[in-house]
Amino acid sequence: MGLVHRVGWDPRFVDRSPWFWPFGRAAGRLAGHADWPSAAELEALCAELTADAGTPRLKLGPNVDKRDKRAEGKVRLEALYDARIVTQGEVPTRERDWHDLFNLLCFATFPRVKHALHARQYAALQRRIEPDSARLPEARTREQDALTLFDEGGVIVATTPAHLATLAAAGEGLDGLAEAIVARPGEPIAVIPVGHALYEHLVEGLMMPGARAMLVALDGEWPASDVELLARADREMARVMADPAFFQSPREQVHLRLGALAPRRGPAR
Repeated sequence: MGLVHRVGWDPRFVDRSPWFWPFGRAAGRLAGHADWPSAAELEALCAELTADAGTPRLKLGPNVDKRDKRAEGKVRLEALYDARIVTQGEVPTRERDWHDLFNLLCFATFPRVKHALHARQYAALQRRIEPDSARLPEARTREQDALTLFDEGGVIVATTPAHLATLAAAGEGLDGLAEAIVARPGEPIAVIPVGHALYEHLVEGLMMPGARAMLVALDGEWPASDVELLARADREMARVMADPAFFQSPREQVHLRLGALAPRRGPAR
């Protein structure tokens, strides 16, 4: 069940928490809106911010209706959420809804990760749903669980190859990763929320739930700007996402309490 939204449209929502920093570019385009942005405005925003990402241009569509999932007693695979994104370039979106707005902003900010994630989800559905299936599977697989949890509550922890093993070892214990990050204030470590449900909690002023962290290493010089950092982290996480060796189980993801951390983008600049 989703959150009950008590906060209406706020063009300065990024000021509600410093953890909104990845949405800086996207939110800047929305700061002048007195009311919720339209579907056309969000489509244009996504197209502008993802122009160099090499990902398909997206359009917004109506939310998935239960009646659309079946026709003539059979499951309509093409009508399911992930299928519409992958095969039609259409993101089912509810209007005037923080959860779905942040989902779109994640597509605008992390386009490679989002497209790779939904491609994996769609491929998993194709393997499980026979052409004449009369019903959807009753439960997700461990792979689908891992992908869904990251989509909703994922965090990319980006660092250098030299620091990756140390952080991975720390993540084996509860809260170990958070403690290791706090203990290394000057080292190249960036904590980047990518799960849209995390942002939904932030805008409502709620305690952040436990995040699902995946570690990636960024080769070469540490990014000189937030834009470069986000693009490189997006590219590297998408590469991991597309590799079938990863995201086979939620156990791969490290528990991370964002409430125990201050926002982190790497060394002081």
